[in-house]
Amino acid sequence: MKTYFSLDRIVRPTRSSPAARAIAALALAGVTVCGPTLAFAEQGASADELLNDANQVLQQLDTSHYAALWQDAAPFVKASVPQERFTSQMQQARQSVGAVTRRGWASVTRIQYSGTKGIPDGLYANVDFATTLASGRTMFELLSFRLGDDGQWHLTGYVPRQTQDRAAAQSQIATP
Repeated sequence: MKTYFSLDRIVRPTRSSPAARAIAALALAGVTVCGPTLAFAEQGASADELLNDANQVLQQLDTSHYAALWQDAAPFVKASVPQERFTSQMQQARQSVGAVTRRGWASVTRIQYSGTKGIPDGLYANVDFATTLASGRTMFELLSFRLGDDGQWHLTGYVPRQTQDRAAAQSQIATP
């Protein structure tokens, strides 16, 4: 079963109950009293963290550090894809892109997989970049990650594409 989470949608309640207001007041009081020692965000909840990780992966791809990408890939990827094949596939995919002049993220989507054949249960994320090439042409690069037990995002795949298929980018995980 797939559950989709998109960072471009923010849900705000239209009315809050007295109980919700009381909980919010207690939470605010806890932050005021306890200061920065409290952390309310779940691991992997930061879009900035995910975007930073994605930018680091792109930098490693651009500088041909494919072995380093394999070292930090999701454990299930490393268990199923030998390092030589992984690095070769990453190199081929990145070389198909060519010279890049600019990148900007186009979308970030989180996907919770549970009970899907061939995909370990867990929280996954796709970061799709709109990439401007030296030729002036635009293409798209999809990076997929899985949130590890260590609370860090680990690469599961990289797919450069000529067109942006938003539905596909949001509903599937790129694999090497």
